[in-house]
Amino acid sequence: MNPHAHAPSPLAGIAGQRILTPGGIAPASLRFRAGRIDDSPQAASDAPWFDAGGLLVLPGIVDLHGDAFERAVMPRPGVTFPYDSALFDVDRQLLANGITTEFHGLTLSWEGGLRGEAYAERMFDSLERMREALGARHCVHLRFETHHVGGVETAQEWIRQGRVRFLALNDHLPGMARRLGDDRKLLQYANRAECDLDTFQARIRQAMAAADAVADAMRELTACAQAAGLKVASHDDPDAATRRYYHQLGCGVAEFPLTREAAGVARDLGDAIVFGGPNVVRGGSHTNAPNATDMIRAELCDILTSDYYYPAPLAAAMRLAHDGVLPLPQAWDLISRNPARAAGLDDRGALAPGLLADAIVVDDRVPGLPRVCATIVGGELRYATGAFLGQDDASAARQAA
Repeated sequence: MNPHAHAPSPLAGIAGQRILTPGGIAPASLRFRAGRIDDSPQAASDAPWFDAGGLLVLPGIVDLHGDAFERAVMPRPGVTFPYDSALFDVDRQLLANGITTEFHGLTLSWEGGLRGEAYAERMFDSLERMREALGARHCVHLRFETHHVGGVETAQEWIRQGRVRFLALNDHLPGMARRLGDDRKLLQYANRAECDLDTFQARIRQAMAAADAVADAMRELTACAQAAGLKVASHDDPDAATRRYYHQLGCGVAEFPLTREAAGVARDLGDAIVFGGPNVVRGGSHTNAPNATDMIRAELCDILTSDYYYPAPLAAAMRLAHDGVLPLPQAWDLISRNPARAAGLDDRGALAPGLLADAIVVDDRVPGLPRVCATIVGGELRYATGAFLGQDDASAARQAA
């Protein structure tokens, strides 16, 4: 594969009548320089300006947790595709849905198979090999299963190597253990783990036997992540006590709390609270977790993610604004500025001088069906559905006036 398959299209800047600036939505022109938004005087650029007209111009979406890539790699149990082609397809999906920074939820679990070490290594290798061919910014959000104590050293090595950008501690073992004896349901997980049913059941029991070693192992893993400058989350906190425990461990992000009580404690502790964008779009959780829109109204949600569906962040933010739950600037913070801050990324999430020139252009004329018309990453046009180029510096300045 040609590592430079992506053809950069540098822009001098973008101008439009509805740009979401730090002061709100207003006519503006944003000049780009060296991949960032630049407000210093300079000579006119030879590159074209992007003319957004009356379309919305918004900061690029920062998706803190997305694992839909697993379906590109393994669309059916036992049916796998090479990571290079799968990630190239995922990259097109991200750009078309306005996601400029993606945190892929890569799982390292005692389960093995798609969520085991070998598949993770393929993901890391492919991301490195494909980086110049991809249009979005791709990061790894390592989802570590807490009872996989034998994998802690591997995870620590990945962190030290700089392969991981965010860490979350997951514990899906109780749910798996409850299914022991339900062969039909467990077989689905066994197929994903690429083993037979008896082997998968043995893996569950082996993980259960490691319970006494989990606390020390998670302290070591969290300390390693913090030493590397990573932010750490806990996943699916079921109650207040669990959230307090993980907060003390150093997990400053509560990802998908399962109860309002857990979310409330996270708020009291000053932790960032994450819910899924699909929860907003569908009008509720598919697992009987708290309704994300209700949590937003109660100020118990800071971040929305794609979770398992890349179109969800854009659709969720626009729905919140359309339904009057939040003004658009605050709704957009849930999928851009806030996740960037939670991940420790202070260089993106807003269209402001000095920040990365990551922006998307959205046609919002049809309620409930927002359409991304263009995606700009680092001041380069990476995706577009039509012709928007051609302004010069003078006409851009007139449009923004």
